[in-house]
Amino acid sequence: MPISIPIGPMYWDTYLYLDAAQRIWMGQVPSVDFSTPVGPLPYYLFAAGLKLFENAQPLLLAQWCILPVAIPLFAPVLAETTRQSKAYAFALLVPFLVFATFPANVSAYHPFPTLDGFGIYNRHSVIFLYVLTSGLVFLKDGRRMAVLVAGAMLALFLTKITGFLVGGLFGLLALLSGRISLRYCILAVIIFLVPLAIAELTTGMVSAYLRDIAQLATMNEGSLLTRFLTVASLKLDVLLPVGVLALVLIWIDWTRADRSIRFFDHSFWWLSVVTAGGVIFETQNTGSQEFIFIWPVMLMIFERIRPLEQGPRMAVLALAAFCVIPTFTKVAHKTLRAAVVAPTYERLHLPEVRNMQQVSQRQEIIDRAIFLETHYENYAAAYADLSAHGQLPSWQYYSELDFQLYWIISANSLVESLKAFEAKNNVRLDSLMTLDFTNPFAWLLNRDATKHIQIGADPYRTVPPLTEETIRSVEETAAVLRPKCPLTTGRRMLEAHYQEALKGRTVVQIHPCWDLLLRPDILASNNLRPGLSPSLK
Repeated sequence: MPISIPIGPMYWDTYLYLDAAQRIWMGQVPSVDFSTPVGPLPYYLFAAGLKLFENAQPLLLAQWCILPVAIPLFAPVLAETTRQSKAYAFALLVPFLVFATFPANVSAYHPFPTLDGFGIYNRHSVIFLYVLTSGLVFLKDGRRMAVLVAGAMLALFLTKITGFLVGGLFGLLALLSGRISLRYCILAVIIFLVPLAIAELTTGMVSAYLRDIAQLATMNEGSLLTRFLTVASLKLDVLLPVGVLALVLIWIDWTRADRSIRFFDHSFWWLSVVTAGGVIFETQNTGSQEFIFIWPVMLMIFERIRPLEQGPRMAVLALAAFCVIPTFTKVAHKTLRAAVVAPTYERLHLPEVRNMQQVSQRQEIIDRAIFLETHYENYAAAYADLSAHGQLPSWQYYSELDFQLYWIISANSLVESLKAFEAKNNVRLDSLMTLDFTNPFAWLLNRDATKHIQIGADPYRTVPPLTEETIRSVEETAAVLRPKCPLTTGRRMLEAHYQEALKGRTVVQIHPCWDLLLRPDILASNNLRPGLSPSLK
């Protein structure tokens, strides 16, 4: 049952999962054969899910693919909490279900009801942090705690390194507070290291992944202070009540000291450290589903304040509500709003792009997106001038719904044209690369993708310097796809970046908006001439 969802800003991030899945099916190993912006776990889960559900809506599959890992990790926590209090178990379960299944971020980049196809791996990370925090707070010290910590930390490590570091901070607090003993902490470390050692010995993936992370960190180190300020301004609605609540908790601990609680196990420390972890995480992932792992800590605090008199208890409850409700309601509201209006939206019919056509939007946005293809062809010079001056067609171009729809329409035109070119000239281009941010075309056409390059090619943040290995791999690629409608700063920079590896290629225009940069031997062996294939739509 193919499902269509309202397309949202920066939705093309979703296509990275399609690119990675095709590479994995072709035998490529993340970080070893291609660079990734995050860890390999979600890509492997997505690839397996796409094999099981061939008609899956890409965003929904990308959002839900971690559930086979997250649910087994969360189940023991839920079972233990149910024995203590069914109400607490329910209070833990509802946020988990909402945040794990609702494909929406807190930040909004467009007023229309849409679902967010960007920041997906950030949402994966915070779900694993939610599971880890719940376990540290509600599980008793023992083997189950060790297994949970190891499993959650392994999932975080293989999803996003920032989440892993934040999870380590939470684990350190649990050790200092006595919630997990040194003995079981060592057991958790051993359980964590064994699968990584096996993966490293068999594929070399772990060391390659760490090299990728180090390289990305070097490329993005200059913006850390700005990111802290961004987090503080965007999340003031959460950070302000957290700060006030922290002061209230200090006052409660000072005036009503409970000597049965260890120093580092006091509510103030848990709230402060978890919030600090959220800020650290958000400096690299601004605007996804941040700070949801405060929720289990709030439940722990609620249990501790129950014996207090009504005044302090109500103050804590009111502040706690301000800390957790905004994030919950924003994510739920965005998702439910999109679900309500989705039946009134129109769908695309673009069979050449397979599952990518399973999106919908208002008819006037679709009409505009269809019009843009001809518009970009007729006024290419104007957009070339904009990009030459470092400007995009609009200030938030990649957040515009018409661009995200147009990109799918343009991809459909390319696939049609490429198939016609191959049929007319009796040639099969067995490997493909795209001079654009994302490349789902290897998956669409069931071809191999160029090795040793970055998926999610953002020339400002993620594309590393060329190596001999990369140059050789690009030179061996049968066809490099060059989009021209419109010419953007990113596309210009990518072509300039790979210029050395693209020398000697012959340009064949197969569509007014797409060029093929063919490997020279393909032209020679098939007696093709540049421009032989007509422009097709």
